[in-house]
Amino acid sequence: MKHRGSYRLGLLLGTTLRVWRPLLRWESRERHLIEEPCVLAFWHGRLLGVLMDSLGSGATSMASRSADGALAAGALVAAGIRVARGSGSEGGREALKEMREHLRAGAPFAGLTVDGPRGPWRKVQPGVVMLARWLGIPVVPATFSCDKARLLRSWDRMVLPRPFSRMVVEYGEPIPDAALDGKFADAAVRVRDRLEALTTALDRDVAGRELWPPR
Repeated sequence: MKHRGSYRLGLLLGTTLRVWRPLLRWESRERHLIEEPCVLAFWHGRLLGVLMDSLGSGATSMASRSADGALAAGALVAAGIRVARGSGSEGGREALKEMREHLRAGAPFAGLTVDGPRGPWRKVQPGVVMLARWLGIPVVPATFSCDKARLLRSWDRMVLPRPFSRMVVEYGEPIPDAALDGKFADAAVRVRDRLEALTTALDRDVAGRELWPPR
Protein backbone atom coordinates (compact mmCIF):
# COMPACT_ATOMS: atom_id res chain seq x y z
CA MET A 1 0.00 0.00 0.00
CA LYS A 2 1.29 3.45 -0.95
CA HIS A 3 1.76 5.82 2.03
CA ARG A 4 1.50 2.90 4.48
CA GLY A 5 3.04 4.93 7.32
CA SER A 6 0.46 7.71 6.93
CA TYR A 7 -2.35 5.17 6.86
CA ARG A 8 -1.16 3.54 10.09
CA LEU A 9 -0.93 6.93 11.77
CA GLY A 10 -4.48 7.59 10.62
CA LEU A 11 -5.63 4.36 12.26
CA LEU A 12 -4.14 5.63 15.51
CA LEU A 13 -5.86 9.00 15.14
CA GLY A 14 -9.19 7.34 14.43
CA THR A 15 -8.84 5.25 17.56
CA THR A 16 -8.03 8.42 19.51
CA LEU A 17 -11.38 9.91 18.43
CA ARG A 18 -13.17 7.10 20.25
CA VAL A 19 -11.24 7.95 23.43
CA TRP A 20 -11.71 11.69 22.96
CA ARG A 21 -15.50 11.67 22.55
CA PRO A 22 -16.36 10.64 26.16
CA LEU A 23 -14.31 13.63 27.38
CA LEU A 24 -16.81 16.02 25.77
CA ARG A 25 -20.25 17.16 26.89
CA TRP A 26 -21.97 15.90 23.78
CA GLU A 27 -25.22 16.85 22.06
CA SER A 28 -26.54 15.84 18.63
CA ARG A 29 -29.38 17.94 17.20
CA GLU A 30 -31.86 17.09 14.44
CA ARG A 31 -30.20 13.79 13.55
CA HIS A 32 -33.61 12.53 12.44
CA LEU A 33 -33.20 14.77 9.37
CA ILE A 34 -30.67 12.32 7.93
CA GLU A 35 -32.63 10.57 5.21
CA GLU A 36 -31.18 7.22 4.20
CA PRO A 37 -29.56 7.28 1.77
CA CYS A 38 -28.33 10.86 1.49
CA VAL A 39 -25.17 12.91 1.05
CA LEU A 40 -24.00 14.50 4.29
CA ALA A 41 -22.26 17.80 3.46
CA PHE A 42 -19.91 19.61 5.84
CA TRP A 43 -16.89 21.92 5.80
CA HIS A 44 -13.45 20.34 6.08
CA GLY A 45 -12.72 22.45 9.14
CA ARG A 46 -15.79 21.06 10.93
CA LEU A 47 -15.34 17.40 10.12
CA LEU A 48 -14.19 16.21 13.56
CA GLY A 49 -17.54 16.68 15.27
CA VAL A 50 -19.51 15.18 12.40
CA LEU A 51 -17.10 12.24 12.27
CA MET A 52 -17.39 11.60 16.01
CA ASP A 53 -21.19 11.63 15.66
CA SER A 54 -20.88 8.97 12.93
CA LEU A 55 -18.57 6.49 14.70
CA GLY A 56 -19.38 2.94 13.68
CA SER A 57 -22.20 4.01 11.36
CA GLY A 58 -20.90 2.13 8.31
CA ALA A 59 -21.29 5.28 6.21
CA THR A 60 -19.05 5.96 3.23
CA SER A 61 -16.66 8.84 2.56
CA MET A 62 -13.85 9.90 0.27
CA ALA A 63 -10.13 10.44 0.88
CA SER A 64 -7.57 11.57 -1.67
CA ARG A 65 -4.75 9.35 -2.94
CA SER A 66 -2.06 11.56 -1.38
CA ALA A 67 -0.20 10.96 1.88
CA ASP A 68 -2.69 13.27 3.63
CA GLY A 69 -5.48 11.20 2.10
CA ALA A 70 -3.92 8.01 3.43
CA LEU A 71 -3.89 9.59 6.89
CA ALA A 72 -7.57 10.51 6.52
CA ALA A 73 -8.43 7.05 5.17
CA GLY A 74 -6.85 5.35 8.17
CA ALA A 75 -8.76 7.58 10.57
CA LEU A 76 -12.04 6.92 8.76
CA VAL A 77 -11.56 3.17 8.74
CA ALA A 78 -10.75 3.19 12.47
CA ALA A 79 -13.95 5.19 13.01
CA GLY A 80 -16.04 2.57 11.22
CA ILE A 81 -16.46 4.47 7.93
CA ARG A 82 -16.00 2.92 4.48
CA VAL A 83 -13.54 4.80 2.29
CA ALA A 84 -13.30 5.46 -1.45
CA ARG A 85 -9.94 6.87 -2.55
CA GLY A 86 -9.90 9.81 -4.93
CA SER A 87 -10.35 13.58 -5.23
CA GLY A 88 -11.11 16.29 -7.76
CA SER A 89 -7.52 16.21 -8.99
CA GLU A 90 -7.08 12.43 -9.20
CA GLY A 91 -9.53 9.55 -9.24
CA GLY A 92 -12.57 11.58 -8.22
CA ARG A 93 -15.03 9.99 -10.62
CA GLU A 94 -13.90 6.47 -9.69
CA ALA A 95 -14.28 7.34 -6.00
CA LEU A 96 -17.82 8.62 -6.55
CA LYS A 97 -18.69 5.36 -8.33
CA GLU A 98 -17.29 3.39 -5.39
CA MET A 99 -19.32 5.48 -2.94
CA ARG A 100 -22.40 4.77 -5.03
CA GLU A 101 -21.75 1.05 -4.65
CA HIS A 102 -21.30 1.46 -0.88
CA LEU A 103 -24.68 3.19 -0.67
CA ARG A 104 -26.34 0.48 -2.75
CA ALA A 105 -24.79 -2.11 -0.42
CA GLY A 106 -26.42 -0.49 2.62
CA ALA A 107 -24.25 2.44 3.75
CA PRO A 108 -26.69 4.89 5.41
CA PHE A 109 -25.14 8.01 3.94
CA ALA A 110 -22.12 9.40 2.10
CA GLY A 111 -20.16 12.02 4.03
CA LEU A 112 -18.26 14.63 2.01
CA THR A 113 -16.11 17.57 3.08
CA VAL A 114 -17.42 19.86 0.41
CA ASP A 115 -14.38 22.16 0.32
CA GLY A 116 -11.81 19.39 0.69
CA PRO A 117 -9.31 18.00 0.45
CA ARG A 118 -7.28 21.21 0.02
CA GLY A 119 -9.75 24.03 -0.51
CA PRO A 120 -10.36 26.77 -1.41
CA TRP A 121 -11.71 27.29 2.08
CA ARG A 122 -15.51 27.26 2.31
CA LYS A 123 -15.97 26.93 -1.44
CA VAL A 124 -18.22 23.99 -2.33
CA GLN A 125 -16.66 21.66 -4.89
CA PRO A 126 -18.89 19.92 -7.49
CA GLY A 127 -18.58 16.39 -6.04
CA VAL A 128 -21.43 16.74 -3.54
CA VAL A 129 -23.81 18.03 -6.21
CA MET A 130 -22.66 15.41 -8.71
CA LEU A 131 -23.25 12.52 -6.31
CA ALA A 132 -26.67 13.77 -5.19
CA ARG A 133 -27.84 14.26 -8.80
CA TRP A 134 -26.38 10.97 -9.95
CA LEU A 135 -28.18 8.95 -7.29
CA GLY A 136 -31.28 11.11 -6.94
CA ILE A 137 -30.76 11.57 -3.19
CA PRO A 138 -30.88 14.68 -0.96
CA VAL A 139 -27.99 16.65 0.52
CA VAL A 140 -28.14 17.11 4.30
CA PRO A 141 -25.99 19.97 5.70
CA ALA A 142 -24.07 19.17 8.89
CA THR A 143 -21.77 21.10 11.21
CA PHE A 144 -20.58 21.32 14.78
CA SER A 145 -19.45 23.91 17.31
CA CYS A 146 -18.10 23.94 20.86
CA ASP A 147 -17.69 26.43 23.68
CA LYS A 148 -13.97 25.80 24.17
CA ALA A 149 -12.41 25.59 20.74
CA ARG A 150 -8.90 25.63 19.39
CA LEU A 151 -8.56 26.79 15.79
CA LEU A 152 -5.64 25.36 13.86
CA ARG A 153 -3.59 27.59 11.55
CA SER A 154 -4.33 25.28 8.64
CA TRP A 155 -5.99 26.16 5.34
CA ASP A 156 -9.35 24.96 6.68
CA ARG A 157 -9.09 26.70 10.12
CA MET A 158 -9.98 23.35 11.63
CA VAL A 159 -11.98 23.55 14.86
CA LEU A 160 -10.73 21.28 17.66
CA PRO A 161 -12.89 20.87 20.78
CA ARG A 162 -10.85 21.04 23.97
CA PRO A 163 -11.39 18.28 26.56
CA PHE A 164 -14.52 18.72 28.70
CA SER A 165 -15.95 21.37 26.39
CA ARG A 166 -19.60 21.46 25.37
CA MET A 167 -19.87 20.17 21.82
CA VAL A 168 -22.96 20.23 19.61
CA VAL A 169 -23.40 18.58 16.21
CA GLU A 170 -26.38 19.82 14.20
CA TYR A 171 -28.02 18.68 10.97
CA GLY A 172 -30.01 20.94 8.64
CA GLU A 173 -33.09 20.45 6.50
CA PRO A 174 -32.38 18.17 3.52
CA ILE A 175 -31.88 19.79 0.13
CA PRO A 176 -33.76 17.65 -2.43
CA ASP A 177 -31.79 16.62 -5.48
CA ALA A 178 -34.38 18.43 -7.63
CA ALA A 179 -33.35 21.70 -5.96
CA LEU A 180 -29.81 21.13 -7.24
CA ASP A 181 -30.77 21.18 -10.93
CA GLY A 182 -29.22 23.70 -13.29
CA LYS A 183 -25.64 24.87 -13.35
CA PHE A 184 -23.19 23.21 -10.94
CA ALA A 185 -22.03 26.63 -9.73
CA ASP A 186 -25.57 27.68 -8.78
CA ALA A 187 -26.25 24.39 -7.01
CA ALA A 188 -22.95 24.68 -5.11
CA VAL A 189 -23.96 28.15 -3.91
CA ARG A 190 -27.23 26.73 -2.52
CA VAL A 191 -25.30 24.15 -0.52
CA ARG A 192 -22.79 26.77 0.64
CA ASP A 193 -25.47 29.18 1.82
CA ARG A 194 -27.23 26.47 3.84
CA LEU A 195 -23.96 25.38 5.45
CA GLU A 196 -22.90 28.92 6.27
CA ALA A 197 -26.25 29.75 7.88
CA LEU A 198 -26.28 26.53 9.91
CA THR A 199 -22.70 26.99 11.12
CA THR A 200 -23.06 30.68 11.99
CA ALA A 201 -26.23 30.11 14.01
CA LEU A 202 -24.73 27.17 15.89
CA ASP A 203 -21.52 29.07 16.70
CA ARG A 204 -23.50 31.95 18.16
CA ASP A 205 -25.60 29.57 20.23
CA VAL A 206 -22.83 27.31 21.55
CA ALA A 207 -19.66 29.44 21.49
CA GLY A 208 -21.34 32.81 21.93
CA ARG A 209 -19.54 34.12 18.83
CA GLU A 210 -18.68 33.15 15.27
CA LEU A 211 -15.58 30.96 15.29
CA TRP A 212 -14.88 31.81 11.65
CA PRO A 213 -15.08 35.27 10.04
CA PRO A 214 -18.06 36.00 7.77
CA ARG A 215 -17.63 35.30 4.06
